Amino acid sequence: MRFTLIFLFAFSLAAQAEEIAVTPTPLDNKKTPESLSEINVVSERSPDRISKSVISGKQLKKLAGSSGDPLGGLQALPGVVSAGGLSVPAVRGSGPGDNAYYVDNLPSGNIFHFGGISVFNADLIKDFNLYSAAFAPHYTDVTGAIIDVALRDPRTDRFGGKVNVNLLGADALIEGPINEDQSFYFAARRSYIDLFLKQVEQEGVTVQIPNYADYQGKYIIKTGNGSKLTFLMQGASDTLRLKIGGNADIAKKEPILAGNFAFDNKNSMQALIFDSVLFDSAFNKLALEHMKFDFNNTIGGAGNLYLAQDSWMVRESLLLPLEGGHEVALSANYERALVKIDANLKNATCTQFNPACDTTSAAQAQLKDQFYSNGWDASAQDRKRVASSVTLVTGVRYSYEDYLRKAYTEPRLGVEWETTPDTLLTAGWGKHNQMPTGQQVAKTFGNPQLSHLRADHVVLGVSHKLDALWSWKSETYYKKFDHLIVDEPLLNYVNGASGKAYGLEFLLKKNPGEQLSGWFALSLSKSLRRNDLTGESFRFELDQPVNATLVTTYLLDEEWTLGAKWNAHSGTPYTPINGTSGTFADGRPKPNYAGINSATLPFYHRLDVRLERALQMDGYTLEMYFEWNNLYQQKNVDGYSYDPTYTEKKPVYPFVLPISFGVQANF
Repeated sequence: MRFTLIFLFAFSLAAQAEEIAVTPTPLDNKKTPESLSEINVVSERSPDRISKSVISGKQLKKLAGSSGDPLGGLQALPGVVSAGGLSVPAVRGSGPGDNAYYVDNLPSGNIFHFGGISVFNADLIKDFNLYSAAFAPHYTDVTGAIIDVALRDPRTDRFGGKVNVNLLGADALIEGPINEDQSFYFAARRSYIDLFLKQVEQEGVTVQIPNYADYQGKYIIKTGNGSKLTFLMQGASDTLRLKIGGNADIAKKEPILAGNFAFDNKNSMQALIFDSVLFDSAFNKLALEHMKFDFNNTIGGAGNLYLAQDSWMVRESLLLPLEGGHEVALSANYERALVKIDANLKNATCTQFNPACDTTSAAQAQLKDQFYSNGWDASAQDRKRVASSVTLVTGVRYSYEDYLRKAYTEPRLGVEWETTPDTLLTAGWGKHNQMPTGQQVAKTFGNPQLSHLRADHVVLGVSHKLDALWSWKSETYYKKFDHLIVDEPLLNYVNGASGKAYGLEFLLKKNPGEQLSGWFALSLSKSLRRNDLTGESFRFELDQPVNATLVTTYLLDEEWTLGAKWNAHSGTPYTPINGTSGTFADGRPKPNYAGINSATLPFYHRLDVRLERALQMDGYTLEMYFEWNNLYQQKNVDGYSYDPTYTEKKPVYPFVLPISFGVQANF
């Protein structure tokens, strides 16, 4: 169990006001020189191959249009879409909040800054493992996907460092050995655009430029016999200020939002990890992790919200290799969290099943509480080669959390069949659950009697290696969702909805080895939701039936590299407003909503181009990149805004920096 009451509660209460008021500018970062198409060429950390993609960190931070943000490149993979044009991924019909993130095999908390940029330093990432469905039982309880990040170890040959400056921020890294058995690195980053541009004003909304900062560190002590002790730490902070004037259209539609907004969010993590070799090549990993979150938010006239969580977790994992291609993996986890809440604000119980969500007319609610939450889980997975080319994977997960007092036992099943040395067939099935968001289960604001969300995953796949460079992969999947959350006037929320998602994905890639490399990804999918209380069905808000991405890299010479990414997808659905249907009690026009997600935005397409150069200088290397984002200036529509009378609408276009650039020196 990963108790996420804090930041989910904070954002679920504040997000509607923040989205109405302003969409923070996407922040960009980083770069380095390696061939783009390193996808799936890094060594495997896990033998599991069902619905799995392995992506090099060096490859992701070089992707055109990502400005070096490693998570910004995930949308170039099949089945992954972005939420609102940001880097936050949504996978195979699930929402961004339905994913879980791991760093060095440990659960990680909030991994995005305002604007969607990830908190990870790209130079420290070894690889990403993306499990899009039917993932292993040792991973936490979510109904979407698992993004497992491996950080590289510090260098041991000498001291070194990196300094990176790009359009919006700067970061630095120092690393090296302490002695033969000890080494470390530490990296820090801060945005600086707020130091030069204090604020911007548009249509009655004044926004102070947000700033972010983060850090990451690792210290390794080799204890002998293949064992090591690792100290890991990371932290991030964000600050955002804005003011909505009383004459702004936003304030006319939602008067309670007029006033000052302030978002101050901080989180940190420290972990101690002991990896050891036991007997007969058995591997053990014991980890102690501490995480802390602090959110202090003011939301116009709607009120104030303070939340904090201080949690400790102990995690034990044991891998037992047996004879004849047989291994057993065991895992157990216990977490205890201290939660503090001080909220006094409008309780607008908004969900995807009710677009007519008005904050101004919502009831004012107050909650000041402090409590402990406990959760634990245990899992087992058995991988056994039952024939010369067939591996059977069985598993089970048991989890319990005492806030809602819910326990779940969920089986997993998979098959991997190597029909030829170059062809692999895979099949997977699993049952999954997920705790509702913090607002939905909090006293006063939500319903503490809710059950967890449920999902069944089924996936079939085939992959084939054509030659040393070319390969292709295809998967089809089906996800069934149940116990989804619907707003309800008396109880605030109930488990009263369901859904499904299904699709077919194809990936053709060419690995490095020649001047031209890259990949083509195609996803054909459908994602639906159903309000079981009313019988109404509609498309999921991030449904994109057709999504295609082409990524290329061309090595011009030993110094210059040209890269490009072209993405096109079906328009996402939205709920149109057809005039008004009476007035609110205070006389404001009440919008008349059409069917939920009954209209579709125009087709989306965009081309990003990246030019890189790497120079070997005297004692250091210098790496430079320049990106042209949305090269042919396509005016993609991100949604529509309406005037206060709901008689006029105009398209909303996502903010895209036309250019991005950066310089990095490696010592």
